[in-house]
Amino acid sequence: MSDRASVARKKLYEVRGFRREAAERLNLDPRMVNDAIEALAVAGVVPCTLTDNAQALATDGAWMLLGIGSRVRPDAITGQTARFASMTLQIDGGRPWSTKNGSPGATFENELAALFRETWTPAHKAAFPPVQGVGLHWSDGQGTLLFGTIDRWERGRPQHRKIFASEPLRIPQAPGGEWDFIHLDESFRLPTVGGIAFSPLPLLGFIELLAEGVEKTAASVY
Repeated sequence: MSDRASVARKKLYEVRGFRREAAERLNLDPRMVNDAIEALAVAGVVPCTLTDNAQALATDGAWMLLGIGSRVRPDAITGQTARFASMTLQIDGGRPWSTKNGSPGATFENELAALFRETWTPAHKAAFPPVQGVGLHWSDGQGTLLFGTIDRWERGRPQHRKIFASEPLRIPQAPGGEWDFIHLDESFRLPTVGGIAFSPLPLLGFIELLAEGVEKTAASVY
């Protein structure tokens, strides 16, 4: 990442108009969005220091989305956002993740950044691109346990859900080893008391706003 690209992204995030537009596209209270972006910018979390323009913008976008959804006091936003970002994959489309698979589960931050980057690719503009939504949830008023979900709907395929958590999910032991598959029907609910959902169209609008904001600058993703 060049210094010019970092400066371009920093300038974008400081613009009040960008923050208002982000709130409008996400259908959220402007103060809620402004407080989150301000907290992350002041803490030096955004803009990040990654070298690739698309990866850097996607990572910034993921952190801003998590900060906006953290629903905590302004002085606690950065810490809570870091907890959401570091959550690891627990269930992938019905398949429970295990460290016995050879590597740790993907982090929520990385999966969200990949979602952002996918949206900016030419292939995404093809007919019938996948539709995706994101959810953030907490187990109690103190946020003792955090959860994240990424739902993907693709034409001709069943809904695919990835579940992330700040701690390993307690899944009953399978007879003779580990479960190969866990069926998550529509009645399945995580043990949460609150949360926020970013539905597909508002989420897409926010992702596109980021790319539009750096267009024709050193931070452009196209």
